[in-house]
Amino acid sequence: MFKNLSYIWMAVIIMLVQIFLLDELSIAMWLRPMIFPLVVILLQMEWATIWALLVSTLVGVVMDVSLGGSGLYTATLVPLAMMRRATLYLVTKRSIEPGDQTSVLSRLGINQLMAYATAMLAIHHTLFFTMEALSFAHPMRLLATIVCSTLASVVVASPIIKIFTQKIVSK
Repeated sequence: MFKNLSYIWMAVIIMLVQIFLLDELSIAMWLRPMIFPLVVILLQMEWATIWALLVSTLVGVVMDVSLGGSGLYTATLVPLAMMRRATLYLVTKRSIEPGDQTSVLSRLGINQLMAYATAMLAIHHTLFFTMEALSFAHPMRLLATIVCSTLASVVVASPIIKIFTQKIVSK
């Protein structure tokens, strides 16, 4: 129960930081760090897919209502929830066995967890900015936005992931 309560607090803090701090930054039009996908990315892998989909829908709706996304946040988080296990296997070569007693994320090293989170953030940013643009009229600007925003998101997310592994996963 303590692990779930800690995870809920982490999710609330991440979403508040995204809404009130990161979304208000006006660094450049092609630099938009987004860390709210970490709520879905760091869900326990042992959960059934339906629960991950429900959590991603809930987080997406909260972000859509808070930031005026008109369904964009939900539309990019739901596929992310579906890709978690496959991405974890492709990046770390770890799979989820039916008899696992410990969390898969707790068995990953920090470098593997960062590689998994980076891949998932890159997928999310690709989906998000492609759906936001709805056009390939300026492909280089779209590519620059995806790459720069993903790198900025990874830089902001790395301390959160380190705290997550120390405080929540290790318990």
